Amino acid sequence: MNSPVDEKFPYHVEDRLSVDDKTSEDHSSSSSSLSSRRRLPLGWKLLMIVLTCLCTFGNHWSNGLIVALKTTIIKETHINNSEFATLVAITNLINTFLCIGFGYCIDKWGGAPLSVIFAGFHLAGSLVMAGASTNNLNSYALLIVGKVIAAIGDGSLDNAQHRIFSTYFAPGRGFAFSIGTIWGIANLAQFTGQSTANIVTTKLGSYSYALWIGAAIAMFSFICAAAVVFLDRYLRANYAVTDQTSGKRHTGQTRRAAFNFRAMRNLPLTFWIVVAFSAFENAGVQSFVSISTQFAQQRLQQGAVIGGWVSSFYLLLPACLTPFLGIYIDAFGQRIGFLFLSALTFLVSMILLRFSHTVPPFITAYVFYALSQARDVRLNQSVTPAPQVEIVRNIIPNPQDYATGFAIKKSVVQASIVIITTAAGKMQDDSPNNSLEPAVSLWLAYALISVVISGGLLFVSYFMPTLLPAARLSQVSPRVLSAEVECLCEKIGLVVPKDEVGEVSEVKEKEKRLKAPEPNKAWLRWTCLGAGAAIIIIGWILFGVGIAWGVHANVVAGTVGD
Repeated sequence: MNSPVDEKFPYHVEDRLSVDDKTSEDHSSSSSSLSSRRRLPLGWKLLMIVLTCLCTFGNHWSNGLIVALKTTIIKETHINNSEFATLVAITNLINTFLCIGFGYCIDKWGGAPLSVIFAGFHLAGSLVMAGASTNNLNSYALLIVGKVIAAIGDGSLDNAQHRIFSTYFAPGRGFAFSIGTIWGIANLAQFTGQSTANIVTTKLGSYSYALWIGAAIAMFSFICAAAVVFLDRYLRANYAVTDQTSGKRHTGQTRRAAFNFRAMRNLPLTFWIVVAFSAFENAGVQSFVSISTQFAQQRLQQGAVIGGWVSSFYLLLPACLTPFLGIYIDAFGQRIGFLFLSALTFLVSMILLRFSHTVPPFITAYVFYALSQARDVRLNQSVTPAPQVEIVRNIIPNPQDYATGFAIKKSVVQASIVIITTAAGKMQDDSPNNSLEPAVSLWLAYALISVVISGGLLFVSYFMPTLLPAARLSQVSPRVLSAEVECLCEKIGLVVPKDEVGEVSEVKEKEKRLKAPEPNKAWLRWTCLGAGAAIIIIGWILFGVGIAWGVHANVVAGTVGD
């Protein structure tokens, strides 16, 4: 029985959208209408990619505005550094718990309608923040309100994007390319917004203009999100569109059950190892962004303009690499290998930053730092967005639980960002000359731990593949996936009776069972879930402690982590 994903063909962008001939009984009445519909043309697929990518254009444009305008906002609103840091870091705290609930909503109702809601929250928050700075109002309270409203949408908007693409594109057949395109455009948007904020403020005389431009871009993104909803409905009504997470006809609604912990219970051990990796690598890379400008100023002995341009370099290289990286992953896999490479480049960059004191090694360190971001999902933006988004989808047994799993990972990362920034801020405050040198040691430790975790996972995927089958399957090329599934099943003695295959192919059923968690290790999965919850709780506690210390004055979590 052939797999729904044709293993004979390597990746190419215009891969047809495969429609499973073995539809379920629930859809038997509509089989004739489906067969009469045309397959989704390449042009419509490209339009869906473009519009979906633009849904977060405003979000990423505004992402660095507040941090870039730090000096001006503190001066105009008459606040101290600790209050400013609270303004920025509140985004991370809010999304430590909202992401999980919104992740389930995305899995239940689909990414398209939720993207409109999230883009709407971001637009409303942007308008409030812009209004707070207009006509010399300069209200810190309104800035906080606007930031909170925007954070409700910002934290899960990218998750909704991923869910849209997971519906239209299968792993190895365009999914990684679409994710790479998202982050290429996102990096360009953030670089433009961040690098022009102070220029606009200086030329026009008020930072409110920079915020109003951000609000206008947010309106554009909201319109694009609404267009995605109408396009999704049009394509479902006029073309044979298969939901690539289930193999069935795409109807817009993915599941009906009420919220329960089934999805969390069914997450395999490999998933929790990836979460542990993200808690160190993602959080380390993303949180370093917030002090990169100040660190560049200290090391290069230059002003804010030079420091800002140097520290913003990390956004440009990933923007160029991510789409091509997605194509490579679609064709050859190697997701865990890219995670290890990301951690390794992060480690090299932190070693150079910590122990070198001349300009050439410093610049080299930022190049490696940019490469490490190239391998992450969201702000580690050049090599990790595609691999991490892809690997989360590939290692969970049921792709329909993808958004929930990704949200759990993201919530843990949010809390870890708060933990490292609070600790680093305390270390900086305790230094006699306000130096960031001691704090860099903490990022160095995070980088080392991420190398150990990803290196161990890579070792197991090659030398002990039956220990973590999901890790092994995420590493192989799509062209040999079926053969690898059969090989693993033979090694562990897994046999699927014909009468239990159901609607999918035998290979897909075997793949699902290989990725499924082992029943006798339920205690280990619950332990991992408890550890994740503990990280979130510790993040909240340290945030409160950090405010009492006033350590957020120097180190702030200025990004929404993945």
